[in-house]
Amino acid sequence: MSKIGVTVLASGSNGNCAVVHSGSQAIMVDCGISLRTLRRRLKEEAVDESWIKAILITHEHADHIQGARVAAQHFGVPIYATARCAEVLRARFEFGMMNLIAACNDFPLSGFNVRAFPVPHDAVDTVGYVFTRESTKIGLATDLGQTNPMANFQLRDCNTLVLESNYDVNMLASSKRPWPLKTRILGPSGHLSNADSAKFLPEVVTRNTRNVILAHISGDCNTYDIAERTAHESLRGMSRNDVFLTYGRRDAPIPTVWC
Repeated sequence: MSKIGVTVLASGSNGNCAVVHSGSQAIMVDCGISLRTLRRRLKEEAVDESWIKAILITHEHADHIQGARVAAQHFGVPIYATARCAEVLRARFEFGMMNLIAACNDFPLSGFNVRAFPVPHDAVDTVGYVFTRESTKIGLATDLGQTNPMANFQLRDCNTLVLESNYDVNMLASSKRPWPLKTRILGPSGHLSNADSAKFLPEVVTRNTRNVILAHISGDCNTYDIAERTAHESLRGMSRNDVFLTYGRRDAPIPTVWC
C-alpha cells in the first residue's frame, strides 16, 4: 500500500487548507486561500494539481471556504459539504452544485473511506473528517470549542492527527481583542486552547499514532513555540517522544507528513 501524506498548505485565521493524498489520489480539506497561493504552495510541496479529486468543506467561515469555489472550477472537481452547510454556501457565497454528505455516514472517495463527524463550533453544521485506507487512519479537527465523546471516538487511534491548538489562555486574556470576541473564543463553540488540546492528546493518542499536527494557531493570542511546547509536554507525559510533532503555518505550507 502507498504511504498516505498530509500536506497542510495553510492553517490559521487568514486561511486554512490541507490535502490528504496517496499516490496520484488527493482530497483537499477546505480552501481558504486564493487560487494563486494554492497553486504555488502545491507546487512547493510537490503535490501535483492533477491529483486533486475533490474539496471537502468543514464549515462556511471565510478562512475555510473563500477560495474553494474558484479552486473547484479550476481543478474541475466536486465540492462536498453537509446539506445545511451547502445551503449556506449557496445562499451567501454563490456556490453552485455540491455533493451532499451526512455526518457519521462513511462514503468512498478517491481510494479513501471518508467520514464527516460533528464538532462544536459556531458555524452551521461544522464537521471534522476521518480518512481511512486499509489499516491507516487520518483525523482532522481544526475548529472546535471543546472536546467531547464524539471527537474522542472519531479521532482516537489515528496514525496522523491534525488537531486545533488555537490560543494561549493568558495571551488571549491580555490581548486587545474586544471582550465579546474573547468570550466567543473561550466558549464551548469557539476554539480549542493549547491546554485543552494537550489535555485531549492522552485520550486519543495510541500506540498507532505516529504524527500530530497542531492547527489554527492564532497569530496574536498564541505562538508556535508555546503551542508546540504545550503539546510536547503532554506527549512526554505519555512517554511518547517517538510521536512526530509539528504545526501548520499561516504564511507557508509545511512539508508533507507521511504515515
